[in-house]
Amino acid sequence: MKYLTHTKRLLLPTLAFFSISSYAQTDDSIEEIVVYSNPLANNGSAQSVTVLKGDELAKKLQGSLGATVALEPGVQAATYGNGVGRPVIRGLATTRIKTTQDSIDTLDVSIVSGDHPVAVEPFIADQIEILRGSSSLLYGGGAIGGVVNVETGRIAREVAQESFSGRAEVRGADNGDALTGALRLDGKLGGALHWHLDGFIRDADEFEIPGFAESPAVIAAGDQVSTTRGIVENSQSESAGGAVGLSWVQDAGFVGFSVSTIESEFGLFGEPSIIPFIDLEQIRYDVEAQANNPFAGIKSINFRIGVNDYEHAELALNVEDDFTSGFGTGTLFENDAIEARLLAEHETIGGFEGAFGVQFGDRDFEAIGIEAFIQETQVDTIGLFWVGERQFNNFTLELGARIDQVDYDSSIPPLGDTDNLEDFDRDFTSNSFSGGLVFPISEGLTISGLVDYSTRAPSIEELLSYGPHIATRSYEIGDISLEEEEALNFTLTLNYQAGPFSITANAYQTLFNGYIYEVNTGLSVADSPLTVNVPTNDFDDLPVFQFFQNDATFTGLDIAADIAFGRVGEGELIFSLLFDTVDAELDDTPLVGNDNLPRLPASRAGMGLDWSSNVWTVTVDYLRVGDQDDTSEFELPTDGFNDLRVFINRKLYVQGSELDLFFRGSNLTDDEQRQHTSIIKDFGPAPGRTLELGARFQF
Repeated sequence: MKYLTHTKRLLLPTLAFFSISSYAQTDDSIEEIVVYSNPLANNGSAQSVTVLKGDELAKKLQGSLGATVALEPGVQAATYGNGVGRPVIRGLATTRIKTTQDSIDTLDVSIVSGDHPVAVEPFIADQIEILRGSSSLLYGGGAIGGVVNVETGRIAREVAQESFSGRAEVRGADNGDALTGALRLDGKLGGALHWHLDGFIRDADEFEIPGFAESPAVIAAGDQVSTTRGIVENSQSESAGGAVGLSWVQDAGFVGFSVSTIESEFGLFGEPSIIPFIDLEQIRYDVEAQANNPFAGIKSINFRIGVNDYEHAELALNVEDDFTSGFGTGTLFENDAIEARLLAEHETIGGFEGAFGVQFGDRDFEAIGIEAFIQETQVDTIGLFWVGERQFNNFTLELGARIDQVDYDSSIPPLGDTDNLEDFDRDFTSNSFSGGLVFPISEGLTISGLVDYSTRAPSIEELLSYGPHIATRSYEIGDISLEEEEALNFTLTLNYQAGPFSITANAYQTLFNGYIYEVNTGLSVADSPLTVNVPTNDFDDLPVFQFFQNDATFTGLDIAADIAFGRVGEGELIFSLLFDTVDAELDDTPLVGNDNLPRLPASRAGMGLDWSSNVWTVTVDYLRVGDQDDTSEFELPTDGFNDLRVFINRKLYVQGSELDLFFRGSNLTDDEQRQHTSIIKDFGPAPGRTLELGARFQF
């Protein structure tokens, strides 16, 4: 990874040059937003879809996918520093939220642990889509909470209007001396051959915080690990990557491929006696082809395959050693994975427009080393699905169905005896159904209802975990007897828009039969009867976290509202409101702990003012995140905090191209911000006050 330093020195000046020097003709008209991950959405689908694109996406970009979407109603993030964060939707996380890149799984190991990143770079995204309801069945029956899809545009699907276009961006922040640069170039040769290039680099030192790294709850409990104040030690990060793509595009369809890579190093907030960090490498190959109107009754047939070679090493350096004496024993995580999907969009059948298809997956996961808490596992999946919608005179009906077969082939250590492994082979069949009705009550008012039933096979992490994980300060133990998780969800949505006022409100309840969760048992490795065969070692004091299964109920509400005040000076002024809350409890008395589920998001309420003209945008947002004291028995509560943000953007037009100069201030009140969804929230809060300057050039 030493090349990252040299790449930064070369690429940052290049990006800066492009951002102030390049130009080409652009079309200033408003772009139509296409939801690539849902073929029905472009035909008027009423399912809930959130799309971040253009200026809105640029304003919200962060170093991780979770943090980028975390200000959408009902969406938060399970973060681990600046570069790691998975989306949390309506209190659901890990395997219940599927992350995809160009509609194919990100194929990383981010669901294994909270310190593992989603291997997709938000800064190269064309748009980010959040899907719920039946449309999520296109991508996996276990995606109970939804799908977050990142569209990169590396494989062109339509004939480009311009022969050459691109964008470049540089930004720097005072907190941690963070620098980010990204460059994207797209072009075509002749009328059909399209090419694509992109690259990014990001570098940041340890970030500053307003108080102690340890939370007040940890300090009050007498469990303080250190007296570090004003900084989160070992929170530095650097990453670089890029992609090349070629596509042949005509009216009859397209075929293309892309090759992309990411390399990253970032620190983990580990024990004070060691300096742990992750060294990550991924190379990914994607192929996509589509035929439009191939034969009668079929609008299009699309085939997509992603092949991934992913590995990351978790290494540690003893504080007593220097960096020239070598690293201590580490752990290597490898994930060789393939996912393919064939999707056909059909003409109207029985009044329904829809799409059907088949999806295959193959995953070979292996962990080697001192923290190999999951044995090597082969995972094979196959799924069949259909989604459709039909327009009636007074309402719209949407339906979806999916069936999946999941096969696990691995080995297990009986009662912790890691020297004598036993074969493990289990198959699961999951079924999912979705139905929704959309009623236009009057002009501007629509009410819709959605019912989803989903079953989810337990993941290999939930089944087979057995071992230490220093980055999350836990010794994790799975349960090989776990059964499929069932979820029945009811959602009622109100959409109202009249004149300057608009509101979207979602009330929902999800009933789980056999909800799978992981909790602190209150026992250490030395005390737990499940770790009796673990040799005496440095892990004796680690708390034991174990997976259990109980019935549970999630109930929540999320609201977003806007009031447009019209012209103020040369621009338009909009006032916005946001509120979301979720409550989750176990229905039965659990074997360990109380009836509260761990890492449940806190309630949030916010407001904002946005003033925009042809050249200026000024946005001020305030968010209040509440206390979270509905905790599981051995989980510490989290104090609420304020989040005040300012964004100022100045557009300049240079020979038909657009240059944006922007300032962003985050956490301007310098509050101690700890997200309850984070596995490491008691040992590393979010960054303190951060001031950022940047330039973005689109040509």
